[in-house]
Amino acid sequence: MTVSKKTAAAVTTLGALAAALTLAAPTAGAAVTRIDVAPGLSFGSSGGSFGAGCSYTVTATARPGVAVVFLDEVDGLRTADTLKPVGPVADASGKASTTWTPAKKGEHKLWAAEYISGETYFLTTVNVGTGISAGPACVVLP
Repeated sequence: MTVSKKTAAAVTTLGALAAALTLAAPTAGAAVTRIDVAPGLSFGSSGGSFGAGCSYTVTATARPGVAVVFLDEVDGLRTADTLKPVGPVADASGKASTTWTPAKKGEHKLWAAEYISGETYFLTTVNVGTGISAGPACVVLP
């Protein structure tokens, strides 16, 4: 059986394309891939951007249409009480946002994961100072 050069080139190209698509496909375990915390209008002498008692927007990047659970950990204790809502659904762009109001100063770990049993959490660490809420702004003290 003889195979023409055009047929061999087409088969090779299709094989390479299939391999590239397979490698580019997202994995099921790569649910939440990023957490961003917007400092808003926080300022102060501590050099920190976040103050206890002030509110901030926390956004996780996940798969569109999936609920994302957020947790706040400080001093080794995890809570969802400082986040409203706790489980927002990611929009069409894959962004799920919640409002975080840290209750105390210190190092906080913000955790986020898709609301699926056994899912691995993604986390980011944020340092929080003493905050004085001034309407939409926050004065952050050491």
